[in-house]
Amino acid sequence: MSRKAASPIHIEWIPGHVRAVDIHTGQSREGSSLSELGSALQKHRKVLVGVGRSLVFLKAVRLPKASPEDLRRIASVQLARLFPLPPDQLAFDIFQTSDRDVEGVLTLVAAMRSEDLKQLRSELQQAGLTASRILPVSLGSPSAAERAGLKDALLVRTTPAGPALDVVQGGILRFSRVAPRDSEPETEIQRTLAAARAENLSLLTDGELSLPGALKAVESDLMLLHHAPPFHFELSEDRAQEAKRQTAMRTRLATVLLIAAALMAVLKWSEQREAAQMARRGAVTWNRKLTRLRSIREAEIARAQRASAVQSALQTAFRPAQPLSDLMAAVGDSLPQGAWCTGLNIERGKAIQVRGTARSSAEVARFVFALGSSPRFRDARLMFANSARIEETPVVQFQVAALGVGNLPMPAPPKKGKKAKTSGKVAKDGTGNRASGEAPPAGSEGLQ
Repeated sequence: MSRKAASPIHIEWIPGHVRAVDIHTGQSREGSSLSELGSALQKHRKVLVGVGRSLVFLKAVRLPKASPEDLRRIASVQLARLFPLPPDQLAFDIFQTSDRDVEGVLTLVAAMRSEDLKQLRSELQQAGLTASRILPVSLGSPSAAERAGLKDALLVRTTPAGPALDVVQGGILRFSRVAPRDSEPETEIQRTLAAARAENLSLLTDGELSLPGALKAVESDLMLLHHAPPFHFELSEDRAQEAKRQTAMRTRLATVLLIAAALMAVLKWSEQREAAQMARRGAVTWNRKLTRLRSIREAEIARAQRASAVQSALQTAFRPAQPLSDLMAAVGDSLPQGAWCTGLNIERGKAIQVRGTARSSAEVARFVFALGSSPRFRDARLMFANSARIEETPVVQFQVAALGVGNLPMPAPPKKGKKAKTSGKVAKDGTGNRASGEAPPAGSEGLQ
């Protein structure tokens, strides 16, 4: 509960009598209506209104702890039992205190007639005033007792309707009533204590009544009304209208949030679509670049393969595994003492043809065995062996063939197109022979 006054002007109102007090200066003024206090209120447009005790029904009951809305529903059901008027003719409000026991929470229920509230609002409107709150003026009594240093007290003050008596226990207003104007205060005090089921309470007066043993209040209940609990009388239609307004606000808020969510979804979808389009465009660009780079790579691989083939061909041509001269020397070394070579045909990629003469067939066999067991040759075989005579000496003429290991053929030249083939024809002279200056086929040697 806020301890700060909503307005410096506090008004106590009953039909036909109005009292206004300025809590800053302490000045007060009374009149029969709010319009008579125009000069005192002309500088203020917002006031705190306390409804006189003669117009207010107040009960302190035990109710379960609940939210304000649920509590109002519970109290609205019990209004017919608590107050003498039908609930549809009352404007009420409730407040739960800190007093709690097994029966529930002590709850203050205050009500006033709807017609009286409408009349009060009409007078406020005619005077150009706005009520920050409308509540029972008796709710200021606990603060007045606290200022006097009392937690439990019976406050008695004079009002135009008669003596007003408020029972405060534990700092909470428990009971409030207005006695008849011509009644005896002492008698009404006893009746009030009996009705509130309270005994031996300290008396606190406003100074206008002289009671034995009574203390004088430092400040009146109207001066301290801004310390009262958060009560505010409203009409049922006002609350229904406020509920509709809150529902409409929540509906508008939900609609705005829904529209915002839809816009966010559309924006997100648009961003995702744009990102997907950019990704697709990027994929097309990168695929095109990748295709070009792949074609460049394939071209470079093909070029490297051609270069490797050329290199391999050159190595095969100029660096054979066994030069022909080495093969010729190996053939010569393999001849036994009784045989000699009379002819040697050796060519790249072809079998070696060795013709010779031996003194006996055994020498020929040793020669064939020597070639076959040499790591430089393979598939050595005797082609033929014939007996012959040189003068009077018998001899054997033979021919042996063997394959030289690593004696690979020359690489075949690459195929050319039709124009290349036409331009690549061997030029011949009129006799059909090769033109002068043309070299014989490479890779062939002959020894006769």
